[in-house]
Amino acid sequence: MKNKKKTDLDGQSMTVFSFWEKIAESDLKKMVDYLNETNVNSFQKQRMFKAGLFLLMGIPVFFLKPMISLVFLGLALAFYFYEYLRVKSKFNAARFQKELVFLEFSKEIYIYLLENKTTIYSAFEKMKEREKEGVLKDALGDLLIDLHERPDDVQPFIDFANRTSGSDRSKLFMITLFEYHQNSKDDSIIYQLGKMTSEQLFLVVDDIIEYKHGKFMNFPMKITMPVVAVVLVFFISLLVDSLKAIQFGGG
Repeated sequence: MKNKKKTDLDGQSMTVFSFWEKIAESDLKKMVDYLNETNVNSFQKQRMFKAGLFLLMGIPVFFLKPMISLVFLGLALAFYFYEYLRVKSKFNAARFQKELVFLEFSKEIYIYLLENKTTIYSAFEKMKEREKEGVLKDALGDLLIDLHERPDDVQPFIDFANRTSGSDRSKLFMITLFEYHQNSKDDSIIYQLGKMTSEQLFLVVDDIIEYKHGKFMNFPMKITMPVVAVVLVFFISLLVDSLKAIQFGGG
């Protein structure tokens, strides 16, 4: 379900967000769209439905012992937040995987251009022949078609960067490739590509280390947080019940 467009009083088009997007975390839509497994509205509905099951299970308990039903409220909130953490983890893993794929591409295209002094089109064709079936090979095929139809347009290079990585580094690299495509006699652009590839390698390694460290540090929290939330709510409910018993007993 796409966002609707409507016109304001000044005649300007503006995006109307759905209810499910408004109650979602600020970066959830970006991550769900990047993973391309579902859309944010469907994800939020399923997320709310699953969390709502815990609330439904707490209804019978509420009539028997109202304070104990808070445990199910805690479970619902913990599960709702856990679903966000799960998507964030998958998003980070997918993003880094694409970064590695694009890094391999940038190294290979640099070597092709440096050693063979060939054209961009020929280098892309050779890489496509060597690549296994997957996103990179499909993206190279579409890029070759666009290069043939629009040889002087930078947009196919940017589209390739968005499709295979999406990072600002990949876009800058592909724009530099386009510059070489327009002026293949300028060898300095090839050396600039090599420098960018080396810098990208170090940055990606740093990112991977940071990601692995963050994943390691967050794992215990992901496991213990729902348990702590449930235990905390349970003890609060017991405390309230005890205070009520003392009050009524003293009365």
